[in-house]
Amino acid sequence: MTLHTEFFDIHPRNHSWVDIYHLMNSIVQPRPIAWISSVSDTGTFNLAPFSYFNICSMNPPIISNSIFYNRDGSEKDTLKNIKATGKYVVGTVSFLAAEKANLSSAPYDSGVSEFDEAKVRPILRGPGEPPFISESPVQLVCELNQTILLGQGAGVGTLVLGNVKQIHLSTQLKDIEWQKGILPERMGNVGRMGADFYAKTSDVFRMPRATVNK
Repeated sequence: MTLHTEFFDIHPRNHSWVDIYHLMNSIVQPRPIAWISSVSDTGTFNLAPFSYFNICSMNPPIISNSIFYNRDGSEKDTLKNIKATGKYVVGTVSFLAAEKANLSSAPYDSGVSEFDEAKVRPILRGPGEPPFISESPVQLVCELNQTILLGQGAGVGTLVLGNVKQIHLSTQLKDIEWQKGILPERMGNVGRMGADFYAKTSDVFRMPRATVNK
């Protein structure tokens, strides 16, 4: 194992936020991807992937994701929709669905549905409800807990905290003991790396959690 004992420093305040963005993305990896389905107050379905995503509490379950402003300083449609309706659905992104998830990340106009553009079939849930994502085996039905604006302008994120009200598993997973979790190979998720790189989660290893003898 290589030991690292000497370092050079980088101060974000002295550099462009875009440069720090690329560096941080290559450091904090792999990142899970939330494929977020939302609906506008005029009824347009929106679909977009976000890799600043994680669990932040469990009793009750709360997930977090950060949604950046657009480069022009405007809010993304997903954030607008969540703030307007308080509802959204998070689906998982598998290797087989990765290309469609990437297509849904393009900066379409607000009146355009990424479901249509990426050829993703929405599973309707009733008027005003964000649809399920047919390419995702797991759907987390979320209710907005709060948003926390972390600054102003391009490069700034809004932290979105959502209460997970329902967890829907595909019937293709009905043979599992869900109380013990889902095996990685059944999910087939991909992780976001830096730049245009992604990682498969098929190369896994097991390591029991460390304990202390008392």
